[in-house]
Amino acid sequence: MILTPVSIGVVGQILLKMGMKQMGSFSLIQKGILLQYIKIFLNPYVFLGLVFYFLGTVFWLYLISRVPLNFAYPMLSLSYIFVAIASIFLFHETVSPLNWVGIAVIMVGVVLVAQGRG
Repeated sequence: MILTPVSIGVVGQILLKMGMKQMGSFSLIQKGILLQYIKIFLNPYVFLGLVFYFLGTVFWLYLISRVPLNFAYPMLSLSYIFVAIASIFLFHETVSPLNWVGIAVIMVGVVLVAQGRG
């Protein structure tokens, strides 16, 4: 059950990245920024990514109505692991050795939280 909002969030993050790769970088302060934001939010990948984020939030609300927050919230860190792996395969990004150490620490933390639930 916990993997549903995590997975939906990961897909949303991937879609947002795909959309922003199409859009290119932008400045938060520039002339015509409103038009730029409209273009960004109308990009199909960005729009779909936001839809997935909304769906993830709906599932998250369902989950925390049934599971203690002190268990559920740390499990969201699984998304860091899944996004890192997806970014390697989908966007050909590199993950540094230090980042892998951080991901391993996150994994240990998730296992500890899961073990401590009982």
